[in-house]
Amino acid sequence: MNGDVKAIFSLYRSCLRQIRRLPTDHLRQFFRLRVGDDVRAIVDPKREHLQLTKIRRVRKDLRKLEGANAGLAKCFDYVLDTAYGRRGPMRWEILDPLRFEPGAELPPRIIPAVESSRPPQYSKEMRALMLSDISRTTRALSLEAILKPPTLPPRADPDSPEARALGPFSKRREVNIRWRYFQQEVQKTNFPLQVVVEERPESGDSVLRKTDSASLVRAKIRAIGLQHSGVFEEIEAMAAPPSKWRHSAKEDPSCDGSAEKTKPFFQSHLPTRFLRRRYQQLLSRIPVLVYKPPKETAGGVIPGKYEVKASPLAAKRFAPVHRVAGEVDIAWMQRAVVERTGR
Repeated sequence: MNGDVKAIFSLYRSCLRQIRRLPTDHLRQFFRLRVGDDVRAIVDPKREHLQLTKIRRVRKDLRKLEGANAGLAKCFDYVLDTAYGRRGPMRWEILDPLRFEPGAELPPRIIPAVESSRPPQYSKEMRALMLSDISRTTRALSLEAILKPPTLPPRADPDSPEARALGPFSKRREVNIRWRYFQQEVQKTNFPLQVVVEERPESGDSVLRKTDSASLVRAKIRAIGLQHSGVFEEIEAMAAPPSKWRHSAKEDPSCDGSAEKTKPFFQSHLPTRFLRRRYQQLLSRIPVLVYKPPKETAGGVIPGKYEVKASPLAAKRFAPVHRVAGEVDIAWMQRAVVERTGR
């Protein structure tokens, strides 16, 4: 056991050496706490059943940290995704409150006598995220797919010919299919770090975006993720080129002439361009959830709604679409080939 403890602390010291080389305070603090918690669980005799799992995770984190500090893009993306809730326990901590909507009526039971047979509840935030291409790793869902999953067989409809010919579909199977579809689609959805309230002042056409507690209370919505922590603003600052940062600092009303707004900087041996590109890629995996409060118009009151947008500093998620060559273009290309070859 003494030798095992020495090996564990040697692994811990190796992780700390790699953590000290990470470029930002957030990354260093996050992985220092993460690895420290895992090592304490490994040496705790009351949690002996977790030792092998925790050792494998610490070793995996060490490999990823070494790759990230060596300039490997995939390893660095893994480090960023873990530290900013794109994967791992933090992702599920952000997701869990969005699985339910406070004050909303629960969906009716599919099996009247069984409480656990209620279908999944899609909150307003969850519905907006699943209906948007920006927050999805695959194609966005349709409203019809949310109300009735496409994985349900036609027999689930009691008025269908299949149900009349073969009998009613099992209610328990319907419950399982609906929950399985919900879990699968949740895994294909990226979740924001905060919600932004979009306010339009009475005078002027400029739109103000606020994330403070007072704005959320006025809009009567809840905070999500890492609200009020300033983490998302720090990511955007890291992803912004120096020219864009200077421009935004001049336009920021919170920055007066007496106090100059300084840009966060990387404390790293890696090239700044490489790090900035990694944070731009990270922003493409963090949607911006915007809430537009109710608006009074001449025709009535437009209810408030959630919208999903992308950060202007996020990298393009998909390759640019090139124009498809038509028949005339192909004929000209074939003629150019004939002229060049002399045939």
